[in-house]
Amino acid sequence: MRSRRPRGNLVKRNLATNSPGYSFPSASGREVWKHHVLPKASVEPLADPRIAKMLGVPAGSSVMRRFRVTGPESEPPFQINISWIHPRGVAAAPEVASQTRGPGDWLYQLEQAGHWPISWVEFHRARMPTKNEAGLLEIPTSLPVLEIVRQGISGQDGQPIEVTEYIVASDRVETVHVLHRDASAQDPWPTISISK
Repeated sequence: MRSRRPRGNLVKRNLATNSPGYSFPSASGREVWKHHVLPKASVEPLADPRIAKMLGVPAGSSVMRRFRVTGPESEPPFQINISWIHPRGVAAAPEVASQTRGPGDWLYQLEQAGHWPISWVEFHRARMPTKNEAGLLEIPTSLPVLEIVRQGISGQDGQPIEVTEYIVASDRVETVHVLHRDASAQDPWPTISISK
């Protein structure tokens, strides 16, 4: 039985290092996850039309890509993270191309360069892993993964500044959502008129 972590919707300041970065679910704000493979930042063609559209660039464009396989210390790999940074973000903060001092520090660098505050929306779906993904996560190809795509919107111009893909083994995570009432569900005993 592998340990499972809840994934809510709270972005926290990471307090485990001296860097001003962020911790996203499922990490706490007081830990630094280890890298299971050497992290890499390089300019690559963004071939996926869905991700390209979410980032606001033409499919096939050369885009800064940050690749990581991370997880809590002493545990198997928890997730694959692939971040694509819009060219205007790299132009404003070229340091995002290097390994950062702590979790989410590269997002802070984008905000310091004028994109404060970045806001995020996530899209979740289940799918089967590729053979490469299964190998990186140390799971069989028969185990589904949770694919989370996070779109970061610049506070400067309201346009996408980054898109991050998370691929998480489904036996390691459960999503937790607080439900909110619509205006139509506020009255505990609504008056319903029935037409005859």
